[in-house]
Amino acid sequence: MPWDISHSDLTIKTMFQPATHMSLIARFLPVVSAVCITVFCVGSTSAEPVEAASVPSFALGKPFIDHAVLQQGIPLPIWGTAPKGTMVSVEFGGQSKTAVADDKHQWRTSLDPLEGDKLTSVNATLDGKTLKVCADIAGNPATLEVNDLLVGEVWLCSGQSNMGGPLKMGPWPPGTIKNANYPSLRYWRDGKWIVCTPETSRVVSRVAFCFAREIQPEIKVPIGLLLESTGGSSIEQWMANVPQELVSEKIWSGLQDPKRIRNFDALIKPLIGYGIRGALWYQGEGNDAEGPEYFEKMKLLIEGWREIWGQGDFPFYFVQIASISNSDGVGPEMGDGRARIRNAQLEALKIKNTGMAVTIDIGSVREHPVNKYDVGLRLSRWAMRHQYGAADLVPSGPIYQSHQVEGSAIRVSFDHAENGLMLGIKQGYEPVKPTPGADIPWLSIQAKDGTWHWAKGELDGVDLIVRSDAVKEPVAVRYAYTQYPTGFNLYNKDGLPASPFSTNGY
Repeated sequence: MPWDISHSDLTIKTMFQPATHMSLIARFLPVVSAVCITVFCVGSTSAEPVEAASVPSFALGKPFIDHAVLQQGIPLPIWGTAPKGTMVSVEFGGQSKTAVADDKHQWRTSLDPLEGDKLTSVNATLDGKTLKVCADIAGNPATLEVNDLLVGEVWLCSGQSNMGGPLKMGPWPPGTIKNANYPSLRYWRDGKWIVCTPETSRVVSRVAFCFAREIQPEIKVPIGLLLESTGGSSIEQWMANVPQELVSEKIWSGLQDPKRIRNFDALIKPLIGYGIRGALWYQGEGNDAEGPEYFEKMKLLIEGWREIWGQGDFPFYFVQIASISNSDGVGPEMGDGRARIRNAQLEALKIKNTGMAVTIDIGSVREHPVNKYDVGLRLSRWAMRHQYGAADLVPSGPIYQSHQVEGSAIRVSFDHAENGLMLGIKQGYEPVKPTPGADIPWLSIQAKDGTWHWAKGELDGVDLIVRSDAVKEPVAVRYAYTQYPTGFNLYNKDGLPASPFSTNGY
């Protein structure tokens, strides 16, 4: 799926329209958060602005501002605030809906599913639509307008610094930033929607940008990316409130982290209910000493977000964290460093409607691997396969499925290896180069007495056969189950890396 990197000029409309009473605008803006406002008094010979005090809380939800992308194909929630009992009408795309503000001054309605705007090119400029919200505030008509809205696909992208890392830190392919005139690729960042241009693309998440750029030429609709990440954050800081009776005491104590206010409460909560297709998650470094407990937290995070979003079991695609540092001196039992948390992430594939991008082959000695291009592409395969109709696209590298003892050897079977296994080498951003006949490093086998021994592997079509001369009665296999398995070389024939695995758990 090659990227179309041609470009066209884009004129961005100003965020605010002129008003007849600037003092009203100045007082009102903090409430409505960058929407266009028209407020007039009835019963007079000319339109006069209403004092801000008479409409203290008439506003739209935080993400409903100029240049937003709205999710196609689902009942689309629209919400905001107004004085108790206020009748609010919402108009968009030929639809008109109403709601009444409740005792907490909150109103909410839903638009019927919208059809996505069609693109002839990723560089095409579309005429955005206007969302109009009207109310009668103590006998005075008031209107909020949000301009230049597009309808397409929206993805929530969250986690820690490897998700937030900007495109300027590692643009690829060459010319990516220079040619980034994509008027219908937009991202929510720092409380505003930003239209993608060569200037603004420098700060977009590399992972999310590469994900969107791979998908958009195929589906030909606008894409919106809700970008919310915090460097160094733990998974606990992103979780919704969890009832104490649902978790162990160890996990409950970790959920009392005060930094939650800065992440879930401050960054995710204002977006809850905004129409999305799914979520992308890149986190784990902040919990890298954990094992099975991280799987529990992943389950709580995913199911918690799905419950409060109220949009069903939306897809949740995540990144298995990459190699880091080194594995010098590690014995055949392995299990050091980040092996256990990667196993927890692998286990999270048991959760309904999830997918995992394996990155064990593109790590680095330090914390932030430069190659986020392949990370975005590997995430995009899950979405293309399951959301966008690419039924024949293999979404992942080999994922351990089962094993069977065959005499002194163990046969390992995988998901996502239907086209066969291969050995290969990955260098930089280049596709994997096959290396048939190479030895397979970081492969070990466990004897009946519990001892581990380095082993040899042989590819047998879609299976891997593992044995060691030192083991006559094997019981388990481990592969790349270590901090940094340099020389990693097990792939499927689609050029995607196998996930590290341990057949006997952690």
